[in-house]
Amino acid sequence: MKECNDFWYDNLVEKHNFLFYANSEENNLDPVSAMHIAICDDDKNYLELFHGYIKNHFVLHENDCNDVVIDCYTSGEQLIEAYESGVLYDLIYLDIKMKKVSGFDAAKVIRGYDTRAIIIFITSLKDYIFNSFEYQPFWFLIKPVYEEKFYHVLRQAIAQINDMRSKRYSFYTRDRGLISLEINKIIYMESFLRKIILHTNNQQYTYYANLKEEEAKLSKYNFVRTHKGYLVNMEYIQRINKSNIVLNNNMVLPLSEHRLKEVFDSFTSYLARYSI
Repeated sequence: MKECNDFWYDNLVEKHNFLFYANSEENNLDPVSAMHIAICDDDKNYLELFHGYIKNHFVLHENDCNDVVIDCYTSGEQLIEAYESGVLYDLIYLDIKMKKVSGFDAAKVIRGYDTRAIIIFITSLKDYIFNSFEYQPFWFLIKPVYEEKFYHVLRQAIAQINDMRSKRYSFYTRDRGLISLEINKIIYMESFLRKIILHTNNQQYTYYANLKEEEAKLSKYNFVRTHKGYLVNMEYIQRINKSNIVLNNNMVLPLSEHRLKEVFDSFTSYLARYSI
């Protein structure tokens, strides 16, 4: 891995992977185990500082996570481009005051793709805090950011990520064997000829199962049956129309007329529980 003072290139996304692997072979039981962290700040000094803090934490406390990937961005545009290309993060450090695209602008776009990511805003002005709640921030760090405070917030964020990751869904596929996924990574399931097609952000899995039985398992984790052939994670619903639902990635799924009220009531209840 390159040290921070070696990797700056103009107009490029600066990415640095800092990995701890217990086993280099593919592990179907934990295919998304890496913790993905983004730092976005147009001040390169803070970018290097935060990168060093995170690196040091995982060197000293690697039991927190088997591996971690740290990506650094020098503008909100670069972070948005990453999300538009399909990249997702568990934790994002996001400076509020940046040129062209502010941290708030970037957070608004990110929330359209991902309601799960933990966002920690960074700012030198406390007044910005009161304008940020619609983006569901986890914490604020006020510049200058001191090491002790940074580590305290990082530990809190890691604890929440690990708590979310402890909720898993397992199934068996003929080609890949037993698969175990974090439940919050599942966007939706569709039923086709006695098979389930499970969709995540960047993968599909096909296996034999009954959608009604899977609904019974997942309804307590905010999944709702929108159609006889579809089971959807409400975390990824953008809006509900009369005959369909629109996901955060703008995909449109069918909504049965006789399920409209139940889906609407379930989604309204979900928003009341999880919105700020």
